[in-house]
Amino acid sequence: MVNPMMSRKGRPVWQVREALQQLNPPPGGLLRPARTQEQADYFLDSATKNADLAEWIGPTDALERYPYLAAPYGLILAKHGFGTNMGDLCREWIGNVPVMESCSVEDWTEHAKYVSVHLSNGETVDCTRLLLATGLDLVHHPKTSHLYLHPIKGQRLQIRRPASLPPEIMPLSGFGYVVDEGDTLGIGSTFEHSWTESGPTEAGAQEILNHARTMLPDLGDPDIVTHTASIRVTVPGTRLPMIGPLPESDRVWFFTGLGSKGILMSAYLGSRIPDFFNDLEAIPAGCRVATRKDKA
Repeated sequence: MVNPMMSRKGRPVWQVREALQQLNPPPGGLLRPARTQEQADYFLDSATKNADLAEWIGPTDALERYPYLAAPYGLILAKHGFGTNMGDLCREWIGNVPVMESCSVEDWTEHAKYVSVHLSNGETVDCTRLLLATGLDLVHHPKTSHLYLHPIKGQRLQIRRPASLPPEIMPLSGFGYVVDEGDTLGIGSTFEHSWTESGPTEAGAQEILNHARTMLPDLGDPDIVTHTASIRVTVPGTRLPMIGPLPESDRVWFFTGLGSKGILMSAYLGSRIPDFFNDLEAIPAGCRVATRKDKA
């Protein structure tokens, strides 16, 4: 999901207008029901100040326009928000770029003028620069575990579309999220800062369903098609991506820490990486490399 107004107060995401220019969002938008009257007041203020990004819809109008949705305090319409299939989007972005599937980077050796990348399939690839765009692997790899990154587990459900819902609904965000997939709905997500099981859990499924029912009272007890779990990483404090070379390296770079803003921010910041290679000062201050030692 791409949500340009993600914060609790419905404020625009950092650099969101520049990011949206890279995405060419489809028409429609995304709905965020307010949880409380206090949040509704924040949403109204934000929509008023950012009319190009959002529209405030009061409780009466919300009920008339979206009768399937519970929005007793009103809602904010994020005009450029949307849901998408991430796999399809990545394949579209990759285009004709060569891709090696079913293998991973196990290690690398940095030389004076190049980096040798050692892959899990036994091959070694030499490159001028190595750009690591991974998440949890950076937390665990001995050469990157000192980066100031925090893993968060998220579970997601794909459910059979209940007959009680209309044939088409807009993407929803606020009490978790809901994305219309046709015959199914994608719903999520948990935000688990600690866990004992890395895979999906029954407790996680119930949490997700309870949040979705808060927005969609007619959801009922739907059939679960798939239940998955994955780990995303964030940068504590800033919640901004982290981009740049490893402190002890000139040729090994990484692009990580996007958290829940992966689709929204990756195209924009990714398009700027060639500039960053040539000018470290061009990297936004809040996105520069930080290590655990820096924050100690």
